[in-house]
Amino acid sequence: MLLKKYVKTRRKVKILLLLAIVGLLVITIIVLGSSGRNAAIELLLDERFIARAYRPGDQPEKPVQPVAPVSLLQPQREHGVIVPEKYDEQKIKERIIQSKMDLMKLQQQRDHEAEQSARTTLDVVTTAVHIFYTAPVPWYKSKKVPPAPEHPNDVPLTTPKPVKILNTAFYPAMGLYKPSNSLLSQHFENIRSCGIGVLILSFTGGKPAETALLHQILELAPQHNLSVTFEFSVAGNQSVEFVRQQLQEMATYARLPGFYRVWSQSRGVSLPVLYVSNAYKLSDSLGRLLCRTPSLVEPDGLRRVLDAFFIGHIRLKSHADVLRRLCFDGFYSKLPSNGAVFASTWKNWSYLKSFALSYKMLFVPTVGPGFAERNKFPRHGDIQRHRSNGRYYGVAWRTAILNHVGFINIASYNNWPDGSQIEEVMPRAGFLDYNPGSRTKYLDLTAHWVGNFLKTRQEAAAGAAPASPQNCYELLNGTIC
Repeated sequence: MLLKKYVKTRRKVKILLLLAIVGLLVITIIVLGSSGRNAAIELLLDERFIARAYRPGDQPEKPVQPVAPVSLLQPQREHGVIVPEKYDEQKIKERIIQSKMDLMKLQQQRDHEAEQSARTTLDVVTTAVHIFYTAPVPWYKSKKVPPAPEHPNDVPLTTPKPVKILNTAFYPAMGLYKPSNSLLSQHFENIRSCGIGVLILSFTGGKPAETALLHQILELAPQHNLSVTFEFSVAGNQSVEFVRQQLQEMATYARLPGFYRVWSQSRGVSLPVLYVSNAYKLSDSLGRLLCRTPSLVEPDGLRRVLDAFFIGHIRLKSHADVLRRLCFDGFYSKLPSNGAVFASTWKNWSYLKSFALSYKMLFVPTVGPGFAERNKFPRHGDIQRHRSNGRYYGVAWRTAILNHVGFINIASYNNWPDGSQIEEVMPRAGFLDYNPGSRTKYLDLTAHWVGNFLKTRQEAAAGAAPASPQNCYELLNGTIC
């Protein structure tokens, strides 16, 4: 009756019903939304209560981090027009290459750590094995400047500068380094882990930088159970004054505790050991001053300056007799290239050992993993020797061990210009490497062969008859004849 009274037409009735339905829907949505929010609040409160109940009492409650709102992509506009993003293919390629290089560096670091953990090392250190050590390494050589034009009118516009070229066939794993305390410590630790006890340093004398570096090495080497000795060259000057000056400068180093000394049975004193490169070029008059008896009596005797155990460098068969006349205490081969000269040929070491024993001298062979000068015209002639995956190194070691020599020299730890190093390398395009094998391949081989050398000497000492005294050159306690 009310609808008929106030609503005269059917169309108005329909509008009124539609408004009522819409109102009911709005009310329902409001009610449901408030109940859902209350339920979420209750659920959150329940979760906080449970977390607080099961959390230890000493841990403080972590503050709730506010969630940063998600920002929508904002297109770049110019004058109200959307500007598309620039696609630089070169930058994308650079980014991909950089990511690959980072992954490779990470993988190399992991491989290096795995190699270090799996390395072959020796706990014992022997002073019967010496190794040539280069500090600093001459990484670069200068390319010759083209000659000046012959015609006076052909004057170049600019003065040509000498070009520096990398002077190594391998690339070191530590980069083109310079001597520092940390680097020397790492090198000395690698040498000590191979069982090597003596470093042979090249001595030129006179330069303040070299003097500081030698003092640094002599102070640091004993901390790694290593000793140091010198090799000085008389290739450019064989005069008595030059040799006397060199001995006077080395005498200050020979008194330091890190310098290598041996006990001489015949002389009854402890003497420093010195290597003399190109000693076969010295004259007989200088040898008279080097002989022990007149040298210690005459005022100009060289042994009055520094009495040492002198070991001279030889190349030919006749050089051994030359050093005998010059009153040297021993001789050594220097090149690690089999067949290059008489002294470096493996089959001749037996003769040199017998010659040395017959005149109460010491023969020291030099072994090396190979020889690879990166020169078009090598300094020492055609004496390149391939490493043959370590077999070349092994034959040299076996030959020296079977000859029962007293000392063995290794050429070298880091003579990179000659390519005779045993230090770690890094595979790099355009350079040789140690593949197949790890970067520490020749450090591991050195430790293996030094261990065999010590084992052979110990077995020979144990098997010697008590009635026959052992040769003083084969004793294990740093004693010589």
